[in-house]
Amino acid sequence: MSLDISVVICAKNAEPTLKLCLESVEKNKPSEIILVDDGSTDSTVEIARRHTDKIYANEGKGLSHARQLGAERASADYIFYVDSDVILSENCLQTMMDEMEAKGYTGIHAQVIGMDNATYWGWAEDQHFRMRFNREGEARSIITMAGIYKKDAILEYKFDPFFVVASEDGDLCYRLRKNGLKLGISSAFVYHQHRANLRSFIRQRVRYGRGNARFFWKYKAVTTLLGASLMAPFGLVVCIEKRSPKMLPYYLVWSVAGTYGTLSEMASLTFRRLMPRVPK
Repeated sequence: MSLDISVVICAKNAEPTLKLCLESVEKNKPSEIILVDDGSTDSTVEIARRHTDKIYANEGKGLSHARQLGAERASADYIFYVDSDVILSENCLQTMMDEMEAKGYTGIHAQVIGMDNATYWGWAEDQHFRMRFNREGEARSIITMAGIYKKDAILEYKFDPFFVVASEDGDLCYRLRKNGLKLGISSAFVYHQHRANLRSFIRQRVRYGRGNARFFWKYKAVTTLLGASLMAPFGLVVCIEKRSPKMLPYYLVWSVAGTYGTLSEMASLTFRRLMPRVPK
């Protein structure tokens, strides 16, 4: 018997990881799988067709639009957003659903465990998740790497298309919490293929920095604007507590790359605001 869950995967050029992701999703028996493709040039769509016929084009409209499109095409009452580089554990969705209902959550996220921690960057990312995210219980915010939401909430509050590359989940969670709705972290877990090299890690943190800039632009939340720059001193504290400097490069690179992303996006947004509008 299938679960009342529509799985939504927003992907672009996900060929290396999508097959394993889809196989693990199928083993969890959702009622349907939806792929929202953002113009892949590899075999992402062909791989997806072996598992679902519900494939939609996002047409380069950004991550928030893709997530909202998936929800609007879904037929189940619950939406499970999962990244294409995630593998679900056995009975993951059932466990998350049971805990979600028992605790009255509008959204719940799985704990995240690194699949391959052979490189420094993969290992460090896994350590960060274990320290800062993998804590079962109510949470102020959750991400969309592997999270279930009530579809009615997504349709009512919607992902804001202003958030093109990142922070779309933080913005949604902020508004859900502001309206008295609860979010949480499950005891269930998923496996994630963390960024395994420096270049991919830097690119990811620049994107997150851009998302932080847009969050500040919308809400004037100074802590978000300064978030990336604070990762360096946070990393120092972590290293002191653990009596090991091993995590420090991870947080230093995060701080520099994230701050660059934030400042560059703030400059871009400011420039657009100051530019005179040309009449149509």
